[in-house]
Amino acid sequence: MKKATTATAIGNLVEWYEYGIYSYTAAIIGAQFFPEESSSVALLYGFAVFAISFFFRPLGGIIFGSIGDRLGRKKILVVTIMMMSLATAIIGVIPNYESIGFIAPLLLIIMRMIQGLAAGGEYTGASVFMNESAPNSRRGLFTSLLESGSLLGYILGSVFVAILTTALSSDQMAAWGWRIPFICSLPLALVGMYVRTKIDDTPTFIKMKEENDLAKSPLKEMFSTARKPLAISFLVVAFANGAYYTLLTYLPSYFETQVGLSTMESLTVTTSGMVLMMILFPIFGMLADRYGRIKFLLLSALLAIFTAIPIMAFVSGGSSAGPLVGFFALGVIVAIFIGVFPSTLPMLFPNRVRNSAYGISYNVSTAIFGGGAPFIITSLQTASGNKLMPAFYLIATALLAIVAMFFLPKSMKAANANRDITDIKDAM
Repeated sequence: MKKATTATAIGNLVEWYEYGIYSYTAAIIGAQFFPEESSSVALLYGFAVFAISFFFRPLGGIIFGSIGDRLGRKKILVVTIMMMSLATAIIGVIPNYESIGFIAPLLLIIMRMIQGLAAGGEYTGASVFMNESAPNSRRGLFTSLLESGSLLGYILGSVFVAILTTALSSDQMAAWGWRIPFICSLPLALVGMYVRTKIDDTPTFIKMKEENDLAKSPLKEMFSTARKPLAISFLVVAFANGAYYTLLTYLPSYFETQVGLSTMESLTVTTSGMVLMMILFPIFGMLADRYGRIKFLLLSALLAIFTAIPIMAFVSGGSSAGPLVGFFALGVIVAIFIGVFPSTLPMLFPNRVRNSAYGISYNVSTAIFGGGAPFIITSLQTASGNKLMPAFYLIATALLAIVAMFFLPKSMKAANANRDITDIKDAM
């Protein structure tokens, strides 16, 4: 389990490391690849390219999900980590617009597309692998470590950029310094790929292969055997990643534009909150193993519904402690959900189509409610002028998750740490 945990978590770390370094160098990337535009428009283009990867995640979920169900869970993990890291490293060496013209932004977009495809298979592939490898009594703990790895990668990326920004002049950072974090992703990924080649496939897949019980067309089969789990997973992930990306990608800019924090103050608040969440994930994962997973999912969603508005009101109320206290409060609520749902959703699906079905439902929902969170919230806030719009978004996605939980199989609602639910197809 140590080897399996390390192998799966390091892929998530690499993925979110890339998100971190791109987020904090978006202004430089915009200026390097779209220099004819104003600085604000160039930044917008930089974030637009960042968002492109989310549109390709569902396609990655389809491609790699099918591979995982037909050829093996392990094969996904080896391919996706190399795709992600190679594309990231190549971004670091692409000449700027002044050197090669329109080919520069074109190459940047292609690399982001590749990263989106890889990300579409990476998280769900790692999650399925860990769920099928971990003992049921500790499944919550081991799968929650995937989430801790994600935040660790994001923190490493943002801190790396912050150190370079402090050590280098603005001209040096714009000329070549921003490229260093991208290139440095490659050695980290090579270590991850090596570890992943040394692990065995999951016991579930090995058993299906030995019994000649592999799906020949998992994408077709899942729509006949897993329609209900597909809908449940889609709605639950709407809150999981809607809340997650609201905290990590929207609130930092909200603190600067709406609350008045400096860039460094915003970075300090969000990084501190992420460290807290990273510690809480395995704690809630262990508690869910002992007391039941659905209870914690409901608790988190209900807390979001009843506390999001007062928390955001306090954040924007002018108190100097508002951003830190508010981010920590929301971080705890979201950490309950994020620490538990990875051990719950993949096991909704039949073994034969688990990778494909979870990959599609997760990535489509993530693209809409996760990647789309900053755009949706900003648009609604601009139209209404209401500073509490992030709270309303959290409440709306939490309600979707609660609706989905009413349709969970009875066997899963009654499950506790001593009951094995590796395949609940008959309960559907």
